Amino acid sequence: DYVKIHTASCSFFIIIFFQYFERLLDAGQFVRTHRSYIVNIQQVTRLDPYEKENHIAVLHSGLKVPVSKTGYLKLKQVLGL
Repeated sequence: DYVKIHTASCSFFIIIFFQYFERLLDAGQFVRTHRSYIVNIQQVTRLDPYEKENHIAVLHSGLKVPVSKTGYLKLKQVLGL
């Protein structure tokens, strides 16, 4: 499995299981927003509604990350919304 990591200065691919990062990262700072995305909550600038019960998280970098219904509930809980 390939994982693409975005940092403040670059992006890169590594070969590793996605679930490894989900277990490794601090659940109070990183949230799995979708089956293929984990975001640092400090980078989220806003959540926009998108198709039915889904949302889009807009990050400081301008990247737009999909947020599933389950991911939205997790994100709201961590952000205290």
